[in-house]
Amino acid sequence: MLVPASILQKHRYERPYLDVLAQRVRDVVAGYCDRQGYAYAGRIKSSESLVEKIETGRYAKWSDLDDLFACTIVIPTLSDEAGVLKFLRQAFIEDRLRSRGSTLKDPAVFRFDTTRFIGRLGPGEIERNPVLAAMKFEVQVRTAFEHAWSVTTHALTYKASRVSWRYQRLAAQLRSAIEQLDQVVSGFEGAAEFIAEQEWPSIRAHQEIQGRFQQHVQAGRVPQEVAPESWTRFCDNLYRIISSSAESGPGAAVRPRIIDTALDAIDSEIARSSGARFPRSISLLQFSLGALAKRRILTSALQKYVPLLTDELLDLFPDVSVLGKRFDLEASETATRSQAAPD
Repeated sequence: MLVPASILQKHRYERPYLDVLAQRVRDVVAGYCDRQGYAYAGRIKSSESLVEKIETGRYAKWSDLDDLFACTIVIPTLSDEAGVLKFLRQAFIEDRLRSRGSTLKDPAVFRFDTTRFIGRLGPGEIERNPVLAAMKFEVQVRTAFEHAWSVTTHALTYKASRVSWRYQRLAAQLRSAIEQLDQVVSGFEGAAEFIAEQEWPSIRAHQEIQGRFQQHVQAGRVPQEVAPESWTRFCDNLYRIISSSAESGPGAAVRPRIIDTALDAIDSEIARSSGARFPRSISLLQFSLGALAKRRILTSALQKYVPLLTDELLDLFPDVSVLGKRFDLEASETATRSQAAPD
């Protein structure tokens, strides 16, 4: 594509400032994304893309261009957007905000509609570098579904080699599906109520495990700080331990009687060690593992499960030594071989 010389010259003049702007915004926004567990993407607009934008006729002057540098924060759900906007307003000067759903929209039309924060660097930049302080940048706040739609359809439709009604139609249909997915996720718990529940043994076992342990936490028998970060993961891991024992048979659905027997054994050990006496040097799963070994529910090596047997666990529950292979804390096999190699 041919770029007019005047545009190319202006863009080249601004490029060093754009590089600095991009780095400063990237440092702040990408760091925030790392802390929050969000995805980040950013880019400086190319001269070719810049010309295409100007040729839309929507801009009267150079300073109207607000996305010479633009970046994207990818959030899991729409409910996370408010927190992101609060952060951006604290970190930068807000020039304006284009919120999703703030423009008129035909209910039969599905198009790009993502919240865009237009900002400038903080007040301190005015004294250091007035040119940089005047430059605007854009931060898009997209859900994971919106981001997937954008990156997959942009090149196929807006950058396509030919105009196609079918391409545009399919992109709109995909956008419709994305909008529905975001709405379902936002109301996930409510939407799940409309799904007819059916019986499944492992789910029932997981629910029994969670119910028993949460009762112990609520009653103070298990300290709150020992409670797992994810009950779903904890229940799944304990279920795998029980199902990996030789008695129940690995990979098979665990019979309710076996689950009850295992939980009764753990209940008894919790009763003996409840409250202030409950050990804080091991995790709740390790405690459960020790209780099952101590009370002879687990009596031999586990199949298809490698337990984490720390020194603290072995001191409290020596019987776990019968469980066989344990998780190896060595950094790597290569490191182990190099340490064992003769001089």
